[in-house]
Amino acid sequence: MGILDLFFKKKTKTKKSSKTVIENGVEYKYTKNSLSKAVKITVKDKFHVNVSLPKYLSYKDAEVFVLKKQSWIKKCINLYDFTLIDENFKTKTDNLKIEKALVKAPEIKQQKGVVHFYYPLNSDFYSRENQELIKVAIKKAFYLEAKNYLPKRLDELSKKYGFKYKKLFLKTHKTRWGSCSFNNNINLNINLVNLDYDLIDYVIIHELCHTVEKNHKEGFWNLVYKIMPDAKEKRLKLKKQKPLI
Repeated sequence: MGILDLFFKKKTKTKKSSKTVIENGVEYKYTKNSLSKAVKITVKDKFHVNVSLPKYLSYKDAEVFVLKKQSWIKKCINLYDFTLIDENFKTKTDNLKIEKALVKAPEIKQQKGVVHFYYPLNSDFYSRENQELIKVAIKKAFYLEAKNYLPKRLDELSKKYGFKYKKLFLKTHKTRWGSCSFNNNINLNINLVNLDYDLIDYVIIHELCHTVEKNHKEGFWNLVYKIMPDAKEKRLKLKKQKPLI
């Protein structure tokens, strides 16, 4: 949590006690406090910044101060590992529907292979409540898509290049796209469905090669490059990506 103070000389009083401003998906809540002798900025999380100010100070002065401290505020916000989801987010098969609706709180409903995320008409899509639940909806949509695509594609590539594996497990990981166990069970991250198809193939081929070579030594990479000559390029592209959920 980041906190910053600045002292001001006394100015005229105002009747209002609070004010809320939303900028770039971040809610700034300005609160006048009779006990405050300075402007205090508290970064609560990625979406909420509290600004406490003396009653005699104007909101305009406090907003100017906050504007000057944007660099510091952004540094504090970046300490929180929370990726904002855009309201126009789409999955490959369009099996996620994001809709404003007459609901009191955000809701998730799943019907016939489609995940529906409904959020209140008068709410900000980038509020923490909506963002946390949309990620739950995306996870459900990714799982449906992964279940329909990844097992089939794994079988296709394993048969095409003569690999054998035991079982496939679909999982959610923050750092790994896939893995292969000593017993040749393959784990694939459901977040793969958010990548381009060529990168999905690279991850699958990478793990299939581990059914033969259990390390990343020269023999392993020679096998990968034999099947996918541009694997190095794919590997560099994959390094720039990270799981969304």
